[in-house]
Amino acid sequence: MEKHAPKAVTPKTRIMRARLLTIISTLVLTALVCRLAYLMLFDPDGYRVAAINQYTYEVTIDAKRGTIYDTNMKALAISATVQNVFISPYDITSDSQVLIIANGLSEILGVDAQTVVDKCANRKSMYQMIKRSISESEEAEVRQFISDNGLSHIVYLEEGTKRYYPYGSLACHVLGVVGTDNNGLMGLEGYYDDYLSGTDGRAIMGKDSRGNSLSFKYESYVDAEDGYSIVTTIDEYIQSVLEKYLKEAYLENNPTGKAAAAVMDCNTGEILAMAVYPAYDLNNYAVLCDEYQALLDEFVGTDEEKSAYREELMNYQWNNTMITQTYEPGSTTKVVTGSIAIEEKTINPAKDTFYCAGQSNVLGTIIHCWSKAPHGTQTFKEAIVNSCNPAFIKIGQSIGTAKYKEYFERYGYTQKTGIDLPGETSGIYYDTTGANFGTLELSVYSFGQTFKTTIIQQLRAVNTIANGGYLVTPHLVKSIVDNEGNTVKTFKYDKVRQVISEETANTVLEALINSTKNANVNGYNIATKTGTSEKRDTEKTDYIGSSISFAPAEDPQIAIICVVDDPTMGKIYGSAICSPVTSSTLSEILPYLGILPAGSEDDRITLESYRGDTVEDAKLSIEALGFKCVVVGSSGRVVSQLPAAGKYDADTTVVLYTETDSEKATVSVPNFKGCTYSQAMNKINSLKAKNVNVVIDGIYNNNHSDCYVVKQSIASGETVKPGTVITIEFRYDEDRE
Repeated sequence: MEKHAPKAVTPKTRIMRARLLTIISTLVLTALVCRLAYLMLFDPDGYRVAAINQYTYEVTIDAKRGTIYDTNMKALAISATVQNVFISPYDITSDSQVLIIANGLSEILGVDAQTVVDKCANRKSMYQMIKRSISESEEAEVRQFISDNGLSHIVYLEEGTKRYYPYGSLACHVLGVVGTDNNGLMGLEGYYDDYLSGTDGRAIMGKDSRGNSLSFKYESYVDAEDGYSIVTTIDEYIQSVLEKYLKEAYLENNPTGKAAAAVMDCNTGEILAMAVYPAYDLNNYAVLCDEYQALLDEFVGTDEEKSAYREELMNYQWNNTMITQTYEPGSTTKVVTGSIAIEEKTINPAKDTFYCAGQSNVLGTIIHCWSKAPHGTQTFKEAIVNSCNPAFIKIGQSIGTAKYKEYFERYGYTQKTGIDLPGETSGIYYDTTGANFGTLELSVYSFGQTFKTTIIQQLRAVNTIANGGYLVTPHLVKSIVDNEGNTVKTFKYDKVRQVISEETANTVLEALINSTKNANVNGYNIATKTGTSEKRDTEKTDYIGSSISFAPAEDPQIAIICVVDDPTMGKIYGSAICSPVTSSTLSEILPYLGILPAGSEDDRITLESYRGDTVEDAKLSIEALGFKCVVVGSSGRVVSQLPAAGKYDADTTVVLYTETDSEKATVSVPNFKGCTYSQAMNKINSLKAKNVNVVIDGIYNNNHSDCYVVKQSIASGETVKPGTVITIEFRYDEDRE
């Protein structure tokens, strides 16, 4: 085959090729320069962030939520360190790993397996939370699961915090709770969330191309700032006492609504205790309490309807009706009406009388007195103690509509109290409804009907007669402190204004001293006003019973209110269903607060322990104190005694046991419940003959008529040893608002 010589490249061809190469090179270089300019000028952060994301990852460092203390620095809410479980879908290499992770964590943690699968599908993410605040046993199982399946770079445990409430349901409606993201949802947790929550920190960690953590330390670290703690005005002991007796009132009266109560410092507005029943467990706040679970169990409807009803019950369970629910306050408002009339001198409480014929005719409308029997002619003190509606209609009309409205505002009924809790609602009255406020409306307002207020608002208003006529601000927090216990901020609540003079306040207060038998506390003078109001916005006739007391009456330090919404066990009057809560609570908290009985020191005698002493010496000492002493057994030394060391009345019998076998119970306790005073005394004398001690509570001024036993400290049928102390409590069948 003939070969041809290569064609010669002419100078012209070389020039054209050089030009073409130059053009191509210029275009490529221009494109590179433009791209570089775009990255530097128009998107300088995008690729830098992408690069950083390739070799780092960020970890959130939870801030520790501050503690909530009671006034004595007892922790009511604390944050404990717990473990959270999260996964890194970015590091999952196969579908089989997804199934292992989903099934394993579902079984250990009780989470939905499909939810875990869905989170695994987000393959660009290195942080998907599976469950927070796992238990210690769950933590151990997760660690073993990670080890058994080689998932140390996919499934992780990290430290977090969990809110814990040491006292369970105590003050649940005051404290509130936190959500899964550690933010306050209700109560003080919600109101003071900005102080309590703190600020989360973060750490940016290095990782290699496979996503494994690098051995060197974090690239960047921002410390978490723990939240501040708050010191409340709540006293854990007073709170527990109030809740105990409020629960008793609820169970005894079975209301369709709630029972609510509060104890407040008359002079400062500090809330020492606030309770609503039924209560719920703060550590399991999404679980219905027994009372509402029973309602849900009885509900008949579709699954959807039952779910909606459960949500309704749950919201109602959390509802602090002290501040969120309004009610017609009834006769406790007569304190306000009377004080206005005295202050404005439209009546003379020392001279004027008020006649009750059982009803009043106001512009053609007949308004009845609560009492079936007319009260007749009464002094001011008798009218307020009798809680006479016609008398207070006359007193209200003497004030006039314009002046009454002026004081209605001054007493705080037209504004919220400003209490430091979320969700406080406003009252409902003439301005909010647009209703006329004429003579008829004034007449009904004068005894606390046809307008609505919150419980805390009513306590605040009536409390003015206890502190010289001043309106105070109810509040629950005294100070903010840091982790070292240093005070960061204090809260000072000055008296809002003086509504009435001290003289007027004292006149009304004195009229109420020991006016309610069931609010009586042995050895103390208690000023009390009760109320019973009809609910006008329900289909059937429902009532709300209430009671407000101040103690000691000579120099009030403590105000206490109790309200029971629609009792269903036959009794409706505040004196019958609410005043016993007052009496029982005050009988325990007044001595605790160091407030001594009126006019004397504690006259009980101190009994010491004589265990180990000779019988002869112990008996001589006991009888020298004035006690009766009985010896059981034939040994020469005391092995035990009843009652134990403590303070007792002089008529107490002390029994010394000298042999262990002699301590066996021999006396059966009778049933005192429902007994009249005379019936109870027959049983008491029988017990005393057997050397069993009985303490009587609740008797008012040695008045033994119309009272009956409602409680006994040791149940009937039980057997006790001689020397045992049994306490029985009387209550009066007071037919009074």
